[in-house]
Amino acid sequence: MIGAEREHKVTVWNETCRVTTYHKHKTVWIAVGTYKGERIETDDSSEGTALKRWKEAAAYRGG
Repeated sequence: MIGAEREHKVTVWNETCRVTTYHKHKTVWIAVGTYKGERIETDDSSEGTALKRWKEAAAYRGG
């Protein structure tokens, strides 16, 4: 369902973060969360890959 939000727990460098995903358009999923005080937002064609990109972005910034 487009617009529905789901919350996920994602671990980055031993820190658990809450990331929200939502279906923005037919082929676009957004993942949004905060890591070390910085808001990170990623998008992709599926919920799982949007979350994966979010985790990669957070790890890059925190590493």
